[in-house]
Amino acid sequence: MFEQLAAAIDAVDVPVHGDAIVAGRALIDRLEAKVAEAEAEYSKAREFEPDGFGSMAAFERHGCGQTLPESRRTARRAARLSAWPEVLEAWGSGRLTGTQVELMACKVPERHVERFAKDAVELIGIVSSLSAHQTGFKLTDWVQHADVLAEREQAEAGNEPSEVVPERELFASRSIGDVLFVNGTFDPDSAAIVEKALTAAGRADADGERRTLKERRADALVEVCRGYLAALENPDGNRNTERLTIVADIVALHRAALRGAGVATAAQLDRFLADHPDLGTVEKGLFLDAFDGLGGVARTLDGSPVSDALLSMVSSGGTLERLLTADRRILDHGRSIRSFTAAQRRSILARDGGCRTAGCDAGPDRCDVHHVVPWEAGGRSDIGNGVAKCRRCHLEHHRKRWRDRLDPDGTYTVLTSDGTELVSHPPGWEHQTRLPVHHTAEPARGLAAVHDRHRPRCDCPCPEHRGPDEEAEFRESRRLALARLDAAKRAA
Repeated sequence: MFEQLAAAIDAVDVPVHGDAIVAGRALIDRLEAKVAEAEAEYSKAREFEPDGFGSMAAFERHGCGQTLPESRRTARRAARLSAWPEVLEAWGSGRLTGTQVELMACKVPERHVERFAKDAVELIGIVSSLSAHQTGFKLTDWVQHADVLAEREQAEAGNEPSEVVPERELFASRSIGDVLFVNGTFDPDSAAIVEKALTAAGRADADGERRTLKERRADALVEVCRGYLAALENPDGNRNTERLTIVADIVALHRAALRGAGVATAAQLDRFLADHPDLGTVEKGLFLDAFDGLGGVARTLDGSPVSDALLSMVSSGGTLERLLTADRRILDHGRSIRSFTAAQRRSILARDGGCRTAGCDAGPDRCDVHHVVPWEAGGRSDIGNGVAKCRRCHLEHHRKRWRDRLDPDGTYTVLTSDGTELVSHPPGWEHQTRLPVHHTAEPARGLAAVHDRHRPRCDCPCPEHRGPDEEAEFRESRRLALARLDAAKRAA
């Protein structure tokens, strides 16, 4: 059946050229889409059982020679695609890439497979023009919004919301030689905590020591466990730990508060606001936006998503830290000193997500903070005058005496010595369009006066549909509220 394809592959000579490699990868993706279509039908019909395999993953592992993680991912994708024919068709036609399809299969949990299928056509139209990185952000936001709406639908039906069990597991077993073998998977919330703990517990190599990354992680895990056991001996003792920073929009913080208070329906929102008559117009507007699912997804400093539950825990105190944003702008700490403080540095890295030199993808852990207006020229060590730059780009910037500008919305422009203009935008700048989520939950009601003051009634909850006057008034009210919040934090 595949003799012609095999002969064509044997005859192909891929030139050592970027365009040729890109074209070759695109052809591989087309072939992968056809194989995935067969896998979806094979999985749906459970044809692997007559072939002697207990599961689709077992077939992929033993029949196709995949590793255990690869076989599980492929089996999961096959099950998803059997329920999403529109996604499969879009992949085959080239409107979606295999990476985007893989992201859909990995990020959409089992509880939302049917809901995703109902929105598939519209979702494909939105993400088809996005990069894989942007698609991942969109899908994470979609899942969070779907969880909010699912809770509301359950509450309106008079049912208890289904408990979302974290998708985490850890295999630990001793070998004959008493060596412990560990293998596991962790949901995003757990992963954020585990990764930060391993980083905080890490140490530099001693003189003459040369450890691999795996060896460093193993040593860090031992230190974490040793520290926990030591703390059990003195439970009242103080524990100084590296902070896990959560970056969240102020609307997301209000959304977490609503979910923590058990507000899942419009009637419950009415009662919640009635029970808090001291809330001002701005605060009510923020709760209305939060009820609609706005505010985006809270993330760690390096961009990993976390749930509203973890955000709520961070807000209640402890060794974790949160950075509040408004319309993707982080509140200025306003410390006019020569070097940026640790808090300012975390704020800048949270806004920039890594090196801001256009074309550089260095992560936040490899970046310095660069003064846009040099300190020597009167520039302040404020968030609005700092951008993240990796060491290489930072040195090149000063060595070649490039000029730069940072706009209030985070847009960063560099003018090189040869007159080339390099422009980059902070993460999230291009993610303005919300992916639609199919639902039957009713909107907030009985709050027309407040709702109309901040967002005119329309079928779409997006902030961009506010009228010019209402939008200006809303932003000014929010700015004043944030200024009061910042002043209160300073006074505290």
